[in-house]
Amino acid sequence: MNISKFVKTFTGESPGNVRPGLHHFLRESDGAIARFHLRVDSGGDGMLVANAAAMARLTPSGVVIAKGLLDGDDSAAIVRRLKKLFRGASAERLASDVAAVAALVERMERPQGGYPILNLADPALAPKTLPLERPLAADVPLCAPFHSTKIMERLRQLGIPHVTFIAGRNCDESHLVRAVERGSDLGLITGVRGRGSELAAGNRINDAAAAGLDHLDVYCFSADEKIHDSLAGEGDHALAVRALAAARKYEICAVAQLALTRATLETIDQTLEAIVGHGIENASIFAVAAESDPQQAMAADELPPAAAIVEESAERLGIRLMWQPTVRFDPSTSLGEQLCRGPRTGGDWAIRVEPDGAVFAPRGPAAPAGNILEDDWETIERSEPFSKYRRRLRSDTRCDTCPGLAICAADCPREPAGWANGISGRRPEVGGR
Repeated sequence: MNISKFVKTFTGESPGNVRPGLHHFLRESDGAIARFHLRVDSGGDGMLVANAAAMARLTPSGVVIAKGLLDGDDSAAIVRRLKKLFRGASAERLASDVAAVAALVERMERPQGGYPILNLADPALAPKTLPLERPLAADVPLCAPFHSTKIMERLRQLGIPHVTFIAGRNCDESHLVRAVERGSDLGLITGVRGRGSELAAGNRINDAAAAGLDHLDVYCFSADEKIHDSLAGEGDHALAVRALAAARKYEICAVAQLALTRATLETIDQTLEAIVGHGIENASIFAVAAESDPQQAMAADELPPAAAIVEESAERLGIRLMWQPTVRFDPSTSLGEQLCRGPRTGGDWAIRVEPDGAVFAPRGPAAPAGNILEDDWETIERSEPFSKYRRRLRSDTRCDTCPGLAICAADCPREPAGWANGISGRRPEVGGR
């Protein structure tokens, strides 16, 4: 993952004049097509995403420059535009800034690795230090096309460029392919997460690739077939391997979705080695934890040392590892069922959106913060669940006990208040068309 920042080199009193929202661009580079998403917030600053793999924060001046370059304007025209918008900078200084952003765009066209962009592996990129006006991604349980299309259209309208669909047990193949196709048509970065049993069935991966799928996240709980199948279902281990191979065959970025429990920790080194053996470079991981008397889940105090083991192993093997918010263990449901639900969101820059439009923050109780199809974003952001979530992230939860752990970037994993409660129990039934 390459994450860069365009450092503000001059101060303008007026923000840029680029329309807030999501702007999508296609740019040819050495015979290949690069996809850019420019998300512009109301204050004029923004985020540039390239090929679903590289990300750069932009000041208002950087937004104006990037938009001009991606529109195909020449440097002289962009400098003239900047002189009108940002007073007090010489033409030479402005030309130098345009050249710097042009070099950044060129680097972003060829990022190292295909995924992911949205994680907090670097503590410097945590929400405390890099606040975003709106999230960058949404996790959505796969649903009928009528509902998934409405959600994606609303995400695009809000400037949220990335959607990952969660393929549940016995999911409908036509719903999966049509969701990916519609996401691609809207210019969204589109992914699917699920078990090998769902993803590797029939021609789903081939069809999803043809529809424009950007990444495929496959549950890989253990290299030990018995352990994995005890959690994901009989025969799923072989199908997970097949799904990863198919993703590589059809040039979809494959991501191994890991889960940290007492059982999976025992084989984590072998699991990561197996992932590398299959040619996979990207992995996401979430822990399942319990506050008291844990038997299958991790205890709160066990999380940092266990995370250190995982992170050291991933670094040794050259795996790009992303931590997702810890999930609170639900004693009323089997551990395997909870693992197959996956994390609530892909990270702290994402939201969860249910098929009826209900929105959930990445962490905290299973309390809806509003409805993305009915409420404006300001209403959702001001809701009590999101207010509590922001207050928690703004508090100082870092300590000297385990410095440098990526799992600690957003919140202390020892604190149950920073865990995510499961939300599957409230999912409404939605009809399909």
